[in-house]
Amino acid sequence: MNNARRIMKNSFFQAVAFVAQGLTEFLVALLLARLAGAQQVGEFTILVTLAGLFAFISAFGFPSLLTREIARQRDDREQTARLVNAATGLVIILSTAAILLMTLVGILSGYSTNLFRALMLTGAALAFESVARVVTAPFRGVEDLKRSSTVTAVMELSFLILAVVVALLEVRIDWLMAAYLTSRIIALGVAIRFYRSRFGRLRPTADWKLWRTLLHMGLPFSINNVFSSAYSRVDVIILSFLAGHVAVGFYEVAYSLTMRMNIVARTLTFALYPFLSFQFVKDARSMRTYTARGIRYLIIPGFLIATLLWVFGREFTSLLYGEEFAEATSSALKLLALIIPLRFVETLLGVTLDASNRAGKRATAVAIAAVTNAALNFILVPAYQMMGAVYATVITEVVICGVFIWYLRDQAREIIEWRAFVGPGLGALIILSISALFSQISTWWLITPSILLYGLAIVVLDRSSIEPLLLIVTRKRP
Repeated sequence: MNNARRIMKNSFFQAVAFVAQGLTEFLVALLLARLAGAQQVGEFTILVTLAGLFAFISAFGFPSLLTREIARQRDDREQTARLVNAATGLVIILSTAAILLMTLVGILSGYSTNLFRALMLTGAALAFESVARVVTAPFRGVEDLKRSSTVTAVMELSFLILAVVVALLEVRIDWLMAAYLTSRIIALGVAIRFYRSRFGRLRPTADWKLWRTLLHMGLPFSINNVFSSAYSRVDVIILSFLAGHVAVGFYEVAYSLTMRMNIVARTLTFALYPFLSFQFVKDARSMRTYTARGIRYLIIPGFLIATLLWVFGREFTSLLYGEEFAEATSSALKLLALIIPLRFVETLLGVTLDASNRAGKRATAVAIAAVTNAALNFILVPAYQMMGAVYATVITEVVICGVFIWYLRDQAREIIEWRAFVGPGLGALIILSISALFSQISTWWLITPSILLYGLAIVVLDRSSIEPLLLIVTRKRP
């Protein structure tokens, strides 16, 4: 029970961080859509996507690697400090290389002066963010997610505040990315302060022997990161070249309301990752048990979110972004909503591979997905424009989830239980039935009873699924 409470506590703090991140991504895109239109949304999306792609160089997977290694030797503060100091020194050099490569991309792409300036600011922001994530890795390793989550929340909320100020003055992409850079500098300052209070002074070092070890061990994580970004966001780059920034803007709206809901899954998986890493070397069977429970709890919100967006997505989009965006993204929203539960499961399966010393297999799976997604986008986007990117995303998610299950096939029956799908499945059918039977009633009157009946279906068919909520509000075993 102590383990469960700790995981739930860490999940709460991680939820705060991801809510801040998701809220910022959503509101900034909404602000740009309302004030400047799809073109500006598209430019911002492309810059942030490039930062995500080049993070594989600047951070080189060190945040995840350090989290795993420190989780396994959490009482050795001297070794923790040595790892962080060496990784920080190496990240500074790697980030410089990433900025140079991003500069080359801007030159080859023929970016305008404002967009090129914004790209340079984005590269600098990537460098500060990479260092901040390395500095906060020890807190994730020792399962002190309160501090690491605080750094993320500060980073995202400071950007949101600065973005609103910039938007009120003048909606320019270079000003917006200057705010983005400032928020990363602020977050690094907070991260260093937290680090000093627990682990001592941060001293970036040039430890050549340890650098070689870190590069060797971090390579699978780095490959995983770049291909994760590629398979999930390379469509943005391809779409911008083949269909223009406006198409990217519309696609980003549909993507934000569906695929970015994965913050729900990441909230739990970030909290589970250090615990699963520790359990793997202690008791591999219990690691599989916790993975199964994680999937069970993720399926519940996954089916609910997917069904609500399928039924009410157009109304949500119209209310938030306007009728122009609702009309342009209606079909895309429905299709992307279908794969939300699949992505939730896939996210936890990927973390399970990392925690069980199979990061290389995860990297291979993500590489397969990235190549698949890129190929599909080049084939489908010219013919179907934005919907081509949507079709490619759906197919890619099916592919990567299938590969993950194949790698975990020996444990698949233990970690994916069919009973976990019964309650959510019935709840989804109830919502679909309500929307069909009462189609003449205003959408907003149907949402609340739909959610309540969904919850009732879960409680009736899978009573134990309310255990996490009881763990939060009581110290007694449910």
